[in-house]
Amino acid sequence: MEIDRVEYYSGYRGEEKPRAVYLGEERIEVVKVISVRRILDRLSGQQKEVFECLLANGETVKIEKESE
Repeated sequence: MEIDRVEYYSGYRGEEKPRAVYLGEERIEVVKVISVRRILDRLSGQQKEVFECLLANGETVKIEKESE
């Protein structure tokens, strides 16, 4: 599955979580965030979050988001 864009929701603590993904023009809601992992890339020193999400269509996807 090739995700074109991810829509995020920022809660009251400022933690962004995926809300929906876009496949072309089709918007598919994230039903549940199954897990969240924070990973440090030792080569670049950048931190990213990897979300494992259940989508409304029944598929499970991994979404990577680089931290600022």
